Amino acid sequence: MSISIGVRRAGMHRGTGFPGRGDTMCYAGPPGEAKRFLGGGMTGQICIYPGKVHRSGMWRAAIILLILLCSAGCVAPRLQEPTVTVDGVGIENVTLGSMDLSLHLTINNPNPIGATLTQVSFDVYFLDDGQPVFLAHGERGEFEVRPRGNTTISVPVTVDNLRLVQALLLTLRDGAVTLQVNGSGVLDYGIATFEVPFNRTVEVRPGQGATATRMK
Repeated sequence: MSISIGVRRAGMHRGTGFPGRGDTMCYAGPPGEAKRFLGGGMTGQICIYPGKVHRSGMWRAAIILLILLCSAGCVAPRLQEPTVTVDGVGIENVTLGSMDLSLHLTINNPNPIGATLTQVSFDVYFLDDGQPVFLAHGERGEFEVRPRGNTTISVPVTVDNLRLVQALLLTLRDGAVTLQVNGSGVLDYGIATFEVPFNRTVEVRPGQGATATRMK
């Protein structure tokens, strides 16, 4: 049985416009919960109306539900940190004075929403007897990253130092060249931003295309 409980000030006549006016307070629910609802701190007469639910009680329940829904919906989901991995470096084009490379990256996004890779910035080094020699700096942005999965991208970079290009060509002629890549990517989710570092050493051999690199 649903009931409505009204609180009426002492002295009011039982039949004059009650409940639903003035200081009326209504409750819909089991009779045993009435005192808990009223809090025991009000003076007056408690009236029970079987089978009736008043508008004031309905509004109160609606407001509480709205607050609960807003509280749940306004909390931003906790995002996991994505990762950026260097898959390889490819030699795209070689001239007497320059060499075009392509850096291949995989962005793993474990989150249920997509992101934008607003910027990826990196430096490429040539390892000469184990010592890094700077080759080139690359930078690119505005890549769309899919939710819950991997997104692969390629970023071009050009080595235009004649001496370094000749050293690379000589090394490639003798076997393989070892390159080191250090960089980071910035992923923007709208509600949070992550800057994810990456670094890798790769080995490039003559005749290998854009995807034919071996990781070390």
